[in-house]
Amino acid sequence: MMKKLKLMLATFVAAGMLFTSCSKDEPSEPSVNEEVASISIGALLNDLVNDNRQAISEEIPECSDGTPMYAWVVLTHEMGTEDVVVPILFDGTTYFTDYDDDLEIPIPADQTTTAVSLTKFMVYAEEPGEGISPIWVAPTDEGEYKNFVNDALPIDFDLRAGSKKYLDVEVLCFDDRDVNLYGYQFFDLIPIELYEFCVFANYCLDSGRHYTANYTLDIDYLRGDQVINLYSDKSPVTGNTADDNTGDWYADPLCLAIPAPMYDEADTDDYLRVTVTLADWDDNYGTPGAEQPKIIYLSWNDIQAYFGDNQTIDYEHIFFNCGDDPTQDCPVTPEDTDGDCIPNEEDICPGYDDSDDMDEDGVPDGCDTCPEDAGDPLDGGCPIQDCTGDADSDGLNDCIDECPYQAGPESNDGCPEPGGDTCETAYMEGDTPLNTLANANRWGWAEHYQTSVEGSSETFDIWAGAGQNDTSKGEHIGTAEITVAGDDISLVITLDPGKSLDDLHINLSEAAPSGNAVFAPGQYNLNDEVSQGTLTYTWERTYSEDFYIIIHAVACY
Repeated sequence: MMKKLKLMLATFVAAGMLFTSCSKDEPSEPSVNEEVASISIGALLNDLVNDNRQAISEEIPECSDGTPMYAWVVLTHEMGTEDVVVPILFDGTTYFTDYDDDLEIPIPADQTTTAVSLTKFMVYAEEPGEGISPIWVAPTDEGEYKNFVNDALPIDFDLRAGSKKYLDVEVLCFDDRDVNLYGYQFFDLIPIELYEFCVFANYCLDSGRHYTANYTLDIDYLRGDQVINLYSDKSPVTGNTADDNTGDWYADPLCLAIPAPMYDEADTDDYLRVTVTLADWDDNYGTPGAEQPKIIYLSWNDIQAYFGDNQTIDYEHIFFNCGDDPTQDCPVTPEDTDGDCIPNEEDICPGYDDSDDMDEDGVPDGCDTCPEDAGDPLDGGCPIQDCTGDADSDGLNDCIDECPYQAGPESNDGCPEPGGDTCETAYMEGDTPLNTLANANRWGWAEHYQTSVEGSSETFDIWAGAGQNDTSKGEHIGTAEITVAGDDISLVITLDPGKSLDDLHINLSEAAPSGNAVFAPGQYNLNDEVSQGTLTYTWERTYSEDFYIIIHAVACY
């Protein structure tokens, strides 16, 4: 048998200045200010539904036995928004709101009227708060229940200064099982404590390469056979780590508010369904292959498992086409652009997963020149005998270096000078680790000199033997003072007492160096202009104020 739809007629009252007849005795109110229009709301419960309206739906909300006590009203106008909860009075015939200063709408200066829009109207049996739902709701034109009223919200009208206005607003009885049909956001109608739930995703090519993924997300509340939609088509904020889009693409974790079980579900019952659908991303991975949406069912126990220590939240990590045992466990962010859970400043192999190391030589596969043959980390992951590198960075290939692990001058076959001196590779300590500029596990630094940061002059330390850029293991050799004056860049190297240079290599460029311009000191672009016996230089440049400089030396002490 069909349910009988009950509508409530809420009479939105704005009395004219000279109205002498009303349907109820008005309560005592302050006199109307000529610069405002005063508003009160009356609600009259009526059985307004005929058989034709009943035929539209069998699932019409029935009324509760609650007595109207408060109304939540939101009005927008030319000078702002009024969001107010006011008590409801009853004169024996009609329910109406008590007088409230917030329901006096200001009229703009030099005008006699203002445009007003009623955007929210709900009636409560007790003062609204956490866990308190309305008993009557005026549906909006965004919900299916708009079909059961003559004029769904928002209702637009004009108010004249110094007046009141009568406006009928039809409302429906509220049933939380039909929460989405009224046209409001779920949590506007169900005010309960909320918890944060966060998602991020990766997409993998068939080759195994990982990308941070773009996606859409839906969350539904499962109440028995009924599905209540909480969120639809939500997407993460995406971007690039560089303003000119030359950096890494990332998607921020998407975090949404979700409720604990609301309808006596057990902690082990699945009550939320999360659906994540992979989306195109032209600038990143393009159009992916056909991937089925990922669907996750969550109980309250599952939700609580995301809660970490110190009020932190763990993420739900979604993988598309990444196999059964994906290696990435963290979201791709500007601080961890390859998603391997290692911050960029500590990353051995930026852009790749540090845990991938087939030959187990300590050099991640993405930066290992010989990924299948165990080698020396200082030689790019290759065996010394392969003649592929310069383990001690003294400028001599390992195959002709008599001391491949000790830096020394070419005049002594790559070995430290005799006489007890120790000679080691040295670099000026800048702000950019070399292994962030090229894929190799080598220590050293470049300096991205920015006059807006460093000013016209800055002094930097020079360190020898500081493997893995750990200066606590190195020897301080001296300092390098860089000065910028107009188009000139000047360098003054000052050595500590008892320190000397056996080799000196310098690379200077406008753009960030890469490849051999990073890890092959013998190919640095200013080598023809420098020598270990000269410690003061000036170069003229033709580019912007910012530049990159690498200073490499073999220092003896």
